[in-house]
Amino acid sequence: MKKSLLLLVLALILSSSGFAQLKLPFGLNSKKPSDVVNSIFMAAKSEKFDHLYLMCDPNGYSDRDSMRICSITQLADMINGSNSSEHAKRNLSEFIQIFQNGKITGEVSYEKNGKTMYAKVPIWYDHPQGEDRSNETITLVNRSGRWYLFSFKSF
Repeated sequence: MKKSLLLLVLALILSSSGFAQLKLPFGLNSKKPSDVVNSIFMAAKSEKFDHLYLMCDPNGYSDRDSMRICSITQLADMINGSNSSEHAKRNLSEFIQIFQNGKITGEVSYEKNGKTMYAKVPIWYDHPQGEDRSNETITLVNRSGRWYLFSFKSF
């Protein structure tokens, strides 16, 4: 009993002191879908990618294009390290070009499927195949009160 109480008190101290909360750049609050999406645009503008790997569904259900966004952290680390390739540089440059002027273009909509909540965020970004493909929707999934990238169609 004493051990359980001690663990509970320790958990409360850590959570209130900020050690249990991850501090992400750009004031990212993963409790709001729009903040998660805006952090993609801010990463491209600032070329600070260290948080993108945290944005994919922790349950592993993000689609391929969402995973590409999340993998930009690793790609940037490769370029900054000794394993830089022209292919990696080209992919990072493409990410920056595509998302640096991106913006949310409408209201976030929500839908529930069973016990899982999803948010749909309409965006505009600079699609490499032209303006007619630049209006898309990013779908996020809520896991334990936080929003993560779930689905995004092609970049």
